[in-house]
Amino acid sequence: MLPYRRAVAAVCIFAPLFYIYWRTFLVPDTPRTFRSWNVAEKEVFNDTLGFSKIFVINLPSRKDRRDAMSLAGTVSNLTFTWINGVSGGQVSDRDVPVRRGIRSSSGAKGSWRSHMNALQSIIGENLTSALVLEDDIDWDVRLKSQLRTFALASRTWLKESKSDQHRTVQLSPEAGTDSEVHQITYGDDWDVLWLGHCGANFPDSQSLISPLRIKILGDKTIPAPKHLKPHPFALNDKLGELYPPHTRVVHASSRNICTLAYAVSHQGARKLLSQFDGHYDTQWDLMLQKWCEGKYAADNKPRPNPRTKDDSGVTHERGGSAPVCLTVQPPLFSHHYAKGGTSNIQAQGGGYAKGTGTPYIRLSVRQNIDRLVAGAGEDEMVDQLPDDGDTIWK
Repeated sequence: MLPYRRAVAAVCIFAPLFYIYWRTFLVPDTPRTFRSWNVAEKEVFNDTLGFSKIFVINLPSRKDRRDAMSLAGTVSNLTFTWINGVSGGQVSDRDVPVRRGIRSSSGAKGSWRSHMNALQSIIGENLTSALVLEDDIDWDVRLKSQLRTFALASRTWLKESKSDQHRTVQLSPEAGTDSEVHQITYGDDWDVLWLGHCGANFPDSQSLISPLRIKILGDKTIPAPKHLKPHPFALNDKLGELYPPHTRVVHASSRNICTLAYAVSHQGARKLLSQFDGHYDTQWDLMLQKWCEGKYAADNKPRPNPRTKDDSGVTHERGGSAPVCLTVQPPLFSHHYAKGGTSNIQAQGGGYAKGTGTPYIRLSVRQNIDRLVAGAGEDEMVDQLPDDGDTIWK
């Protein structure tokens, strides 16, 4: 072989080997960050939103709701696993050892049993986590980008809560797209991520849970303060009074109501089943609310501390062994008030909600369903809650 041909052959053989060595040992951070970021994008933007599964609870008799949710999920590129809802008439007194003196509606008992069945599926299928949805909800066309930012906020909260619990940490709504940020997942060691509700409070200084807040300023997907109201007879959310317009805040769950959408980790499902399967107090959202706040004494009894007291005057140490439940204001999922629609537990908005639409959600999937089916782009969606527009509630 001629000398120049040997030289060319040597370059062809050793150049790739040198490149691999250089990328692996001399600059290892670059490919690792790139790979972890791509994995993170796939996790949050996949068809189950980064969870093992998305469960939707639906009564077999409400095929109208199943059809509507199926279509909304399809245009959002989401995959649902259906949980057959249980009607109150299917829950016997034997199945519900209700505490003495506690009464509740038949629908509330059926709802509790349905959510228990969803938790059992998480354990039985050995899922790492699952998102549990009710079948009359709505979300923004930009849900996946919202969840990417929430994922960063969740990880930040979990990290910061181990050190300084009294700070408010600020994030940018575009932080999740920064190439320097990697491993954008929801984090570890959480029990519940309460993503859809119809009301929440901020933990106060007397709470048993961390008061840490992660605020996200300038989020264009958030309505103006005048729109931050879950029902026509409710007060406007304090979020709009305490923070500048278009601010989202992630914090520990406090006084949340309505289990419209919540994610449960495997460990969280085990804890919840241990606490509530065969133990019924009241409607499910109120039970989950108390549990997240560490108010059930059986398995989550905090240690005494003279600085904090609960409603009964008993002293506790904040945090103690309370569950780790995070929530977000405004919620990322909200109840859709359809024309003539009613809940199987109670009437919409307690029976007083006369408007139609979805509170908190600007580019509503439900309201834009015809455009989405036709393949319209985001810039062609109708904003149901523009800053200068009318509120849903007349």
